[in-house]
Amino acid sequence: MWPTCIKNLSPIKYALETGELPQWIKQAFNKEAIFNEDEMVIPIRPVSFLGNFSTAAYIDCPNTPEHHIENARYSSSYLRHIEKYYWFDFDIFSSDTKLISLRMVVNEGDADCNDGRWGAVWERNTKELVADILSTGDMETTIKAVSEKYIQMYKPHNTWIPRLWNMAQYAKGLELEKLIQLAMQICFYPQAEITETGISRDPG
Repeated sequence: MWPTCIKNLSPIKYALETGELPQWIKQAFNKEAIFNEDEMVIPIRPVSFLGNFSTAAYIDCPNTPEHHIENARYSSSYLRHIEKYYWFDFDIFSSDTKLISLRMVVNEGDADCNDGRWGAVWERNTKELVADILSTGDMETTIKAVSEKYIQMYKPHNTWIPRLWNMAQYAKGLELEKLIQLAMQICFYPQAEITETGISRDPG
């Protein structure tokens, strides 16, 4: 069962339409001198930005950093001051056209603690855990695929994958992990633009 708190999600501003990808993805390809849209392989389809809620609403979230769990034991209000959880449904397409339906929860992290992001990714129909999202260092996030079933199921496209921010690691170096990180960026930055002076980020 999904946690009961998922019924109390707040809508996310600036959410993309189903299947729509942010403009920054095309801009990122262009900056790599890739202009032919047939070469812009993005095997992700956004399905639904389900919404967000406070960290205190989901105290059982997988992969919550231990220091937050420990601090919450001493203060009932502690988790209310950490950033929010976001829930996001998306599909990934394998190079053999197989579709994998996923649901992600990810926390923005606490800037005062220099957290990375944390959360988890499941197959949204079977609720099987596919990947962990781990806060692993100073503003660093690691994506770790944990299901051998889905690692084997996903056949890579061996394509270049754009990214907005670089503080991300891939535990096994898999394309599947990179696509999960890209889906996270789509969730947090649906309205971002790449400009001559850098990245303009407009979190959803």
